Amino acid sequence: MLHRGHMRLLERAKDFGDYLIVGVTDEDYDRSRGKLNVAQSTEQRVEAIKAIEFVDEVIIESHRNQKSEDMVKYKVDTFAIGDDWLGMFDYLNKYTQVVYLPRTQGISSTQLRSDIFGTVKLGIANLGRNTKQFIDESKFVSNLDINQVYSQDSKAMEEFTNESNDVAHGYNNYTEFLGGDIDAVYINCQPDERYALIKKTLEHGKHVLCARPSDLSDMQRQELLDLAKNKRLVFLSELKKDYLSALNHEPNGCGFRYMMAEFTSLIQRNSVKS
Repeated sequence: MLHRGHMRLLERAKDFGDYLIVGVTDEDYDRSRGKLNVAQSTEQRVEAIKAIEFVDEVIIESHRNQKSEDMVKYKVDTFAIGDDWLGMFDYLNKYTQVVYLPRTQGISSTQLRSDIFGTVKLGIANLGRNTKQFIDESKFVSNLDINQVYSQDSKAMEEFTNESNDVAHGYNNYTEFLGGDIDAVYINCQPDERYALIKKTLEHGKHVLCARPSDLSDMQRQELLDLAKNKRLVFLSELKKDYLSALNHEPNGCGFRYMMAEFTSLIQRNSVKS
């Protein structure tokens, strides 16, 4: 989302040379980095940049390594970016001069998106071994706040909230949990509990993100989809998407015959040695 902070940044970047190339990330790449609520399409953002008189060329970025590739391809002398990314692109000094420019205070794309979309307050139903990782990785998603958890195990729930720096509210009563300050619920429970929890959540007017809805029968799944539709709610599967953007870049004349999903993580885990 182009704003006056970007314009000021581009003006200062232009001062470093006589030909300004601007990179615009495409929607798939944005989603892979957690930017799920981008307000404008890639085409709209590209056209907005092209309309700026002093911009000479616009390129679309579609993957993580493209910056280093483009430094070589376009023989870039200086790479300029806002100082909120300070240190993150030092690796490009191998190919070009990296300059971090001061950001315009008081405005950002994140804040503008927040003003447009608001913040989604998400609760987690049932604690598991990956709950902490789920919360840590949620920090990469714009305008999402996980603020409460539910577990029938009161002791586990209390231990989790006491140790967590992010989640302060815990419930062992699901009705009370749904009455809390949340817009949506991530449900990750045993298969025999899933249908009842999803239905109750939707009946209370909360959106649902569900792990493994395939465990539901066809009749149950259709009933819940109809309930969500009637209440104008979102009922989504927790489908891991890390590899899905590759489907949009399938070479012409080729097809996928086999796909294997591996466990992935946005955060680096501490190694453990015994």
